[in-house]
Amino acid sequence: KQPAMPWDQNPEQSTGNYSEDEQNRKQKWREGGGEAGGKTEREKEDKNEKELQDEQEKKRKRENEKQKQYPEKRLVSKSLMDTLWAKFKLNRCPTIQESLSLSFEFDMTHKQISQWFCKRRKKYNKEMSKRKHKRKHMRWRSLCCQGWSRTPALK
Repeated sequence: KQPAMPWDQNPEQSTGNYSEDEQNRKQKWREGGGEAGGKTEREKEDKNEKELQDEQEKKRKRENEKQKQYPEKRLVSKSLMDTLWAKFKLNRCPTIQESLSLSFEFDMTHKQISQWFCKRRKKYNKEMSKRKHKRKHMRWRSLCCQGWSRTPALK
């Protein structure tokens, strides 16, 4: 049995077959943790900083695109809101003539008025269904609390 070859005699680790530049590159590669190209800590930090900057720039671009896509909500005058609410209380589905007259009166498009009424109808119906469910639940609770039961009493 032959003894293990010392590290300086190992052909992969020996420096006898390599030029000085190759030896320096190999040493840098070993110190750099085995990364290809022998990057120093400074190069790694620069790369990480650049990636962070690129990421932040992409994030800013996405935010700008979102702002362009969804402009800020327009503030509506008090008189307009009062008039629209009054019309909504009278009639939840205005005719085309009524919505056109409202749009002309408040310098809005017919589509904007229609959308406002549509959104209010959805909110109204949602609220009414919640109230209906709550009333049903409260009635059932009051029956149960009084001792009433839906199941027949066992005798």
